[in-house]
Amino acid sequence: MTALLASARFLKAVARRIGQVSAWLIVLLILTVVLDVITRRFVVLGSTKLQDLEWHLHAALFLLSLGYAYVEGEHVRIDVLLERFGLKTAAAIEFLGAALFLVPFCVIVLYFGWTFVERSFLLSEGSATQTGLPYRWIIKTSLLIGFFTLFLAALGVIADSLATLLGAKRKPEPNTHYDEVGL
Repeated sequence: MTALLASARFLKAVARRIGQVSAWLIVLLILTVVLDVITRRFVVLGSTKLQDLEWHLHAALFLLSLGYAYVEGEHVRIDVLLERFGLKTAAAIEFLGAALFLVPFCVIVLYFGWTFVERSFLLSEGSATQTGLPYRWIIKTSLLIGFFTLFLAALGVIADSLATLLGAKRKPEPNTHYDEVGL
C-alpha cells in the first residue's frame, strides 16, 4: 500500500513539476506579443516569425500544462456530482474514468503522434509561409511531451484512487495547496 501511494505521489509530482516549469512560457509569450504589437504599430514592420512564435509558445504552454491541470483537479468534470459522493465512490469514478478513457486516449495520441512528429522531422517541415519559422517538428514534439505528462498524471491518479479504494490512510501531499488570488 505504501508503494502504491509513493508511486502515485511521484507520478503526480513529475506532472506537477513539468506544469510549473512550462508555466514560465507565459512570460515568453507575453514578451513576444508585446514585441509583435510594438513592431507592427510603431515601426510598421510585421514579422511572420513572431506570429509563428506566438502560436508555438501558446501551443506548448497548453500542451505541457495538461498533466498539471489534471493532477490539480483543474480539468473539466462534474464537481457538483462528485461532491455528493463519498470518498470511495469518488475514487472509483476517478479510477474508472482515468483507466477506461484517459489512459487509452493518451496511448492513442502518443502512438499516432510519434509518426506525426517523425514525418515532420524527416520532411524538415517548416511554416506554410516562406518567412515563417522552420523546424515545425519542435512544436509537434510538445504534443508528445504534453500527452506523456498527462499519461503519467493519469497513472498517478489511478494509483492514488486504487489506494483510496483499498483503504489506505493518506498523509497530505506537500506543497499542493495553492490559494487563489482574484482581482
